[in-house]
Order: sequence, then structure tokens, then C-alpha cells
Amino acid sequence: MDEADRLLRLLRQWLDDTGAPGVSLALDDGRTIRCFAAGTADPATGMPVSANIVFQFGSVTKMVTALLLIEALSDRGLDLDAPVVSVAPDLEASNDLVFHDATIRQLLNHTSGLDSQWWADMGEGEGARRAAARAIAAQPLIARPGELFSYSNSGYVLAGYLTEVLTGKAWEDFADARIARYLGDHSISARAERVLMRPAAKGHATPPSKDRPALPAARWYAPAALAPGGGLAGTPEDLARLLRVLRGRLGTDRQPVFVPTIGWRHSGWAPGIARYRLGENVFAWGHDGTTVGQACAVRLCEGRPETVVVAANAAWTALHVGRLADEILRTVTAIAGPADSAPPLAGYEDWTMPPETDPSGRYARLNATLTVALHPSGDILLAETYSPQDALNWFGAKIANTAGTAANPERLQLYAHHSYAAAGKELHFLRHPEAPGCLYAHDGMRATPRTTRFWL
Repeated sequence: MDEADRLLRLLRQWLDDTGAPGVSLALDDGRTIRCFAAGTADPATGMPVSANIVFQFGSVTKMVTALLLIEALSDRGLDLDAPVVSVAPDLEASNDLVFHDATIRQLLNHTSGLDSQWWADMGEGEGARRAAARAIAAQPLIARPGELFSYSNSGYVLAGYLTEVLTGKAWEDFADARIARYLGDHSISARAERVLMRPAAKGHATPPSKDRPALPAARWYAPAALAPGGGLAGTPEDLARLLRVLRGRLGTDRQPVFVPTIGWRHSGWAPGIARYRLGENVFAWGHDGTTVGQACAVRLCEGRPETVVVAANAAWTALHVGRLADEILRTVTAIAGPADSAPPLAGYEDWTMPPETDPSGRYARLNATLTVALHPSGDILLAETYSPQDALNWFGAKIANTAGTAANPERLQLYAHHSYAAAGKELHFLRHPEAPGCLYAHDGMRATPRTTRFWL
């Protein structure tokens, strides 16, 4: 069986395992981009997935947003260590004065201290992103800039706004034009009216069951002002073409300076891009993304030319599509792995809690409240409540466990010092080194501070 047959068999098996309607793969060996597809782009019509089908990139967009901002800064003779407010003085109105110290680099590597998930629909007008940026900058920080990794969609809304300030153009228009400079004709855009002129995959929000088919997504994407955090769409092949440019601009082959992360998912973050451990001393750079009905993952092998882009029209594959990209990259490079991960709090030793610290309590961020209780075994019980606004933005309707009622507690097993895990989930507890009473629950992506708001 040749490599193409193995890859097609892998894609078809993945569809069987996940229940996703369709999947598309672009594989770049540094010389040629090959495309593979399986399943259906739209089950209602039977349209198959093919190389020219457009998919949503979700948070993979952040890689492009970082590239665009870096280039806009370079065009003006500025660099990533410029303070955010030096580019956009209107953001000095922040209620949290320490935000004035945040740099553009910190926005892009998720250490700005901004809360993760600021969601609000500011409409489609010319000032929508400016209004969103000002509202985000007015939110209290969860940590001081530069001291704690916490993945932030909000930071990338600001990154898009800074690009607009620097270029004098709408972020969507600057993205279209700058990508065209590199690729010529291309399918990539955040404007639905442009993307949907091409055949597009129909997104699905929930998986099929015995009684019903997969539920189609209720909308194309979240509010327009948030597009720099996840609004691009296009063909995987065009994204693979753009990633050739991004390799050079973001310096993935030069091992850029990256910040340490928490947990087992990543081994570090640089501006716009995460570092993944593929095998013993073998790494890839990339990003995963999810929208209301689709999922995407990108991997760029470190020190080698291979790049993988995978996209599926099923939101529930968010945890699976990155693993598929890893498996494909290992298949085509013959990398053995995965290797053992680093200790979950490597890089944050000063934030380690004493063994006797009780992590029980309520932890709150903008869109979620976590209720943590110790189990007699030493494990924890975790109940998560999410904002109904998230459901409205993503699904167009309220769904279970988002209307203020906590979900049934889930038991997470103790794996390491104040680090817990269950299937597909991890949670790590930290204490601020300068404030012993300031605790955080960190899921490997986002930090959630323990709150003193007793009414939650």
C-alpha cells in the first residue's frame, strides 16, 4: 500500500471513529502540496469533500492575525515589544492601569493578562472592532502582563484592532490584500459573502445519534468584531500555501523565543503559534481551531519542511483533529512518538502550591464558573457552568448547562502535585508567588482565578 492509500484509509477510519461528515487534508512536503479528502461536505445534498471545498479555520486564524500585525508593525518601523497603548492610545482608558504595560508580543503569546472569552455582538459596522477593543481593554486583568500564560481570544481582537490602526484599513480588507500579495488568487477571507461564492463545507454542531443526524450549525461564525481570533475560512490547500510564507515570517525553523505553558498539551507558545511535542526531541509548530460547526488543525514540522493542514465540518472533533494532524505528520516523516511530556508546571515552579493547600472553591472568568471540591481520595470534583451568551453566539440558541445551572460534578484524578485529569480534560492549580491567597485553576489553555464573590 503506497502512502496516498494509507492516508486515505486513515481519513476514512477517522470519519468512522468520530462521526464527522467529512474531512480534508493538505500535505506539503516542501516541494508539492497534495490534497486528500473523504466524506461529504454537505450531507443534505451529498456534495463530497474535494480540494476546492472551503472550510472554516477557527483559531488557526490567529497564526495569520499574528503575521498580519507583525507585517503592519514592520511597515511602520515598530516591533513586537511596543506597548499596546503606544499604537492605540484610545485603549489607555482601561480601568486596569497595569494594562498600559502590556506589549504587543504579550498579546500574541497569550501573556497579556486579558481574560479569555469576551463575547459581544457589536454589529457589522465600521466601528465594531474599535468598540470591542475598548470594551475588552476596560475589563480587569486576571494577572499582570507577562507573568502567566492564559490563552485569550480577547487579545486577538485587540491584535486585529491594532492592525486597523496601523494600516488604516479594515482588518478583513488588509488580510485579503496581503494574502493576495503572497498567493495571487486565493480563497482565504473572513468575509462570508466572499468565502461563500465558492463551494463550502456545511458545519455541524453536534454529532449524530441513533435517533437523529448531526445537527447543522445555526450560523456561519461568531460576531464579526471577533474575526481576528477565528474568522478566516478557505481551502486547506490555500492555507498550506500561506503557511510557507508564515514559516519564514514567524521563524518556526529558527526556534523562536517562546513562553512556557501549563499542563501536557503544549510545550510552549510563540506569537500566534504553539509548539507541540511529536516525539523524543521532535517538535511541530501549529494551532488548532474550532467554530460553531467546524474544526481545523495545522502542524509545521520543526527542522523539516513537512506541513499538515486538516479540516473537518464537525465541531465535536475539536479534541480529535489535532491528534489526526499529529498522526499524519508522524506517518509521513516516520517519527516515533509521542514522547513523555514535561512536568505540567515546568516553567512555573514559583507558582507551585504547598501540598497542604486546599484548592476548593469557586473560580470565575468572563464566560465560566468552576466549582471545585476535594474528594476524600485526594481527587477533585469539578462542576462547570458556562455563560448562556456563549451558546447564543455559537449555536444561535440556549443549550443545556448554560443558563446558570451547574452541570453534574465530574471527578478528576490526581496525577501530579495539584494536577488532575479525566478523559479529554486536565486541571492544574497554581498560587501567585507574591499573593499566597491568589489561586488559579488552569486547564492547560486558560487560567481562571479563584473568586471571593460569594454569590456565585
